[in-house]
Amino acid sequence: MASYRDVAARIRRDVDAGLWPVGKPIPGIERLAKKYVVARETAHRAVKHLVAEGLLYSEGRRGTFIRPPAPAPIVARDRHVYRDELGYFFDRGAQDWRGVGVPTQEVAMPPADVAALLGVGMGEHVMVRDRAVGPPDATHPLQLATSYLPMPLVGQLPVLGAAKTGPGGIYDRIEEHFDGPITWEETVSARPANDLEQAALRIGAGLPVLVVTRVSRVGEQVVEVNRTRMPADRFSVAYPVMRDDTARWPREAERSE
Repeated sequence: MASYRDVAARIRRDVDAGLWPVGKPIPGIERLAKKYVVARETAHRAVKHLVAEGLLYSEGRRGTFIRPPAPAPIVARDRHVYRDELGYFFDRGAQDWRGVGVPTQEVAMPPADVAALLGVGMGEHVMVRDRAVGPPDATHPLQLATSYLPMPLVGQLPVLGAAKTGPGGIYDRIEEHFDGPITWEETVSARPANDLEQAALRIGAGLPVLVVTRVSRVGEQVVEVNRTRMPADRFSVAYPVMRDDTARWPREAERSE
């Protein structure tokens, strides 16, 4: 009797062989059970396993689809901020990306670690701005970005809570308000995707997301924390490796000879 893992391996081989087209649903559970001569429950577990693995993704009643392959990371983040006619951006490979769907704004409590970075107390509310972005022809986003802004700053600058913040977005409004430049510090980590991220990014539970946490400051004041999530197989982080003074060349022993 074939196990669900055996069936998953056979489905994987058929996907790799191009048996079903990308973008159209694969056969339903009943048809898969007949094709692989297994019980319906075995076929169902096999599909769930491949969704969790990231090979397939589910759209509920629309069916289960093959996730398009990623031959290489499509965006390599580096350690620079750039600017064009639309304002600041942080991924050169994603310069032409635009919003997918409608961005939202709400007043809510931030995660505890974000509250600590913002310097607000536990249980205090902040302005939360959510935005999803992707390539110009994208049908679903490849990045989810959430900005957290302290309410005292929003009180001074109400446009930060508006649906439209004008040319250059919130960063231009903040710099205009303080008449000074923003500086940024980023931390990159990885974790399993949560349910909302899996649905929005069309990834399985087995595929992690890269999480870029960016802290924005004007002088010593933290004015925003941004948390951007992206599928780990679509992005990479690239940066030059600089020599610290302790690693300078020629080495100390060789200079003294």
